[in-house]
This record gives sequence, structure tokens and C-alpha cells, in this order.
Amino acid sequence: MPIFVYIDGEATDPNFANVSLLLHMDGADGSTTFTDNSSIAHTVTPNGNAQIDTAQFKFGGASGIFDGTGDFLQISDHSSLDLGTGNFTIEGWVRPNATGIQGIIGKGDPTTTSGWALFFNSGPNLHVFQNGIYRCTSNSNQSTGTWYHFAAVRNGTTWTLYIDGVAQTTTGTSSDNLDNAANLRIGGQLTGVGGDFNGWLDDIRITKGVARYTSNFTPPTSAFPNS
Repeated sequence: MPIFVYIDGEATDPNFANVSLLLHMDGADGSTTFTDNSSIAHTVTPNGNAQIDTAQFKFGGASGIFDGTGDFLQISDHSSLDLGTGNFTIEGWVRPNATGIQGIIGKGDPTTTSGWALFFNSGPNLHVFQNGIYRCTSNSNQSTGTWYHFAAVRNGTTWTLYIDGVAQTTTGTSSDNLDNAANLRIGGQLTGVGGDFNGWLDDIRITKGVARYTSNFTPPTSAFPNS
């Protein structure tokens, strides 16, 4: 289950030093400012009509909305986003608004299968993809109009996909080095496997070097801590 430490009533994350990206997707309706609350404070560049939306959210009163046509967020290549051969956790909340192949988050060449990505297949069902190989697949389709917590975890050499805290049956094994010189994309076409995302994303977090979940867990009930 998620582990938080409380100091003066405020939740803190004992693994915060390992957080490479933390996007709460909060702000005023229609804003195109996306703030990275990790200690890295990456610059997040919106493309197309990607913006903050207050009509749908999981936490914080807002989320990021993407219309499926040229909308994505981009973060320039940085060493903190090179996941190497070690453990990692890539997680967040997603609410698909359409079926079809759609990218959620990934780092690689959008025109080839080089790199890694989380994306919806046509179901839509969630896949974890790396260098041309499907590492993990959700057990069933995810419904449009519903929020889901997803977490892709590498623990040792084992890759596991969790949906709403439940480990999915299809797992993968790989110790491949995930470092590459590509930019990170959120909500856009990724590594040659997926179009642009149509729906909402909230509380996206990447933790480098830590497998936060190694068994089934209760999904977070509040936004991820900023420290």
C-alpha cells in the first residue's frame, strides 16, 4: 500500500528524493501552465490544445484534458528521466474519453518502437511497451468515463502493471537499459505505438530507483505529497 509519513499533520513521501516528475495538473480552468512539483522542477511544454480542466479531476479540483488531436505535454530529455536498468514506478490517474490506440506517457522516438511507453490499445486496454515488446497488459478493457489508477513497476527484472491497485496477470521480465536521448511525452503518440490521447490525466508521478508497489495495494485517496 502507499506509504506516507505525517509531519505536523502534513503527508510527506519518504521516497520524494527519487521522484523524477510530479504533475498534479492543478490550476485555473483553461490554463496551459503545467507545474512539475518534483525537486527537479522540469519545464513542461503543452502542445495543441492540452490544458487544465476543472470539469473533471481526481484530486485538487482540476486535471489535464487532451482532445485526441495533437494534444500532448513534452519535457526535454534529462538524466532524472533516464530509468536505466534499475527499479522504477510510473503511475497516475487516467480517465479515457474514447476508444482507440492512445499514448499516455512515454520516452522514445514517436516514429519507431525505440523507448518505453504506457498506452491504450483499441479496447481501450492498458499496455506497457518497451523497445518493440509488450511487457504488461491489463486483464480487461478500461471503460470510458471512469477514473483508473495505473502503476507500471519494475522490481528487479520483473515488470508489473497495476490497475486500481490490482496486479494484472500479464507480466514481463527485462533488465534492459531504459536510458535514451528522447523527450518525455504525456498524452501524445509514443514510440510508434499509439495516437494522441483523448481524455483526462491527473497526478502523474515517476519515481526512479524505487519499486513502490510489490503486491496489490489500495490506490491513493489523496494527491501525492510535494515533499
